[in-house]
Amino acid sequence: MQRIMLLLIPGAIAIAIFIAISTYDKASQNPAVSANLKALDYNAYSERINTVLYNSNGVINYTLRAESQIHFIDDLTELEKPFIRLFQQGESRWNIVANSGRILADLREDDLKNRMIELTGDVEVFSLDKYGNRTVMSTDFLEVDPQNETLQTDRPVTLVTSNLQQSSIGMFADLKTEKIVFHRDIQGHYEQATN
Repeated sequence: MQRIMLLLIPGAIAIAIFIAISTYDKASQNPAVSANLKALDYNAYSERINTVLYNSNGVINYTLRAESQIHFIDDLTELEKPFIRLFQQGESRWNIVANSGRILADLREDDLKNRMIELTGDVEVFSLDKYGNRTVMSTDFLEVDPQNETLQTDRPVTLVTSNLQQSSIGMFADLKTEKIVFHRDIQGHYEQATN
């Protein structure tokens, strides 16, 4: 009886190993499982990051903060709770917050400052002008080009100032010139400022 048990135990272990290897091979051939395995291919993880990027003249171009950052091997970076501050003439001018974001991989550039940033979930762009007037733009998805200070979305967007409320589907904004182009289904109202 002991001899049979001594033969059955190694046999059972060999069968279990064979099944495990066979299951792993089938899973790695399945595209959905392969995509999940690829999602684990990252080479850096950081918490509470604060990055300062400068222009060619040594002046702050923008800052990027996030609760966490995961940099993947394919050069994509995911951000949790990103906060971007754009500077104009050395002073903070525009602030952008969101629930999450991605810094897109750019095979042509090794430089972070030239990359597009996609923001999703409760995206808000806000600014105060020199008179203290607040401008707030809200959407659920926004593409940010921090180098050129442009923003764009193809989703619903709302712009609110002290005397203007505007909404549309899709928008392009050039923050350097403060020109905003709304694309379609534009609605809004304007209230004349009181003296």
